[in-house]
Amino acid sequence: MTMSNETQETKPRKSDLLAEHKQLLEKNDTLLKEMQEREYEVDFKNKSIFTSLLKFLEKESPWGHTTAAGLILLYNNMRQQKQSINDNWDGIVKLRSANVSILWTMVTQMKGNGFYEAKRFVELMATIGETLSKAVQQVHFDNQSLRENHARINDIENLLMSPDIIHDVEEETVNHLTSIASEVDPMVENA
Repeated sequence: MTMSNETQETKPRKSDLLAEHKQLLEKNDTLLKEMQEREYEVDFKNKSIFTSLLKFLEKESPWGHTTAAGLILLYNNMRQQKQSINDNWDGIVKLRSANVSILWTMVTQMKGNGFYEAKRFVELMATIGETLSKAVQQVHFDNQSLRENHARINDIENLLMSPDIIHDVEEETVNHLTSIASEVDPMVENA
């Protein structure tokens, strides 16, 4: 066996890379859908803590150009859930992954003045801090599969552009798949 044949055998085939790329894009769609639908529980234990947080989000929560839309999304979601709270409420609020992250950001940015506001904050964190922290950790864990999938897609796209592969399919196929991959939601990539 010559040296060039050995080198040829270790090079990836474009057709194999394209097949894996297609599978990863399909997996990406599935992961995105699951992530968008998955809910995480935060235990507020009682209505007064929930109402206090809702009031904070409505009137006092700091926001900037990167957090304004998230605050609106979180507030509307929590306000909708308030309408379903009744006397038999178990204290559990279900939030989707984006809302968990936004809530964590808003709570950790809370500031105030004086004893009563400090007391209100400590009560809030003592009540929801543990379950909110666990929800945030679970969101990060759940997003890891998506990040790994994106990394592999990126690796394959780089290989497809490399001259170090066996070109056994048409170039149009590569260009089409690369343009599909560029349509991935940028908000998810940074999660």
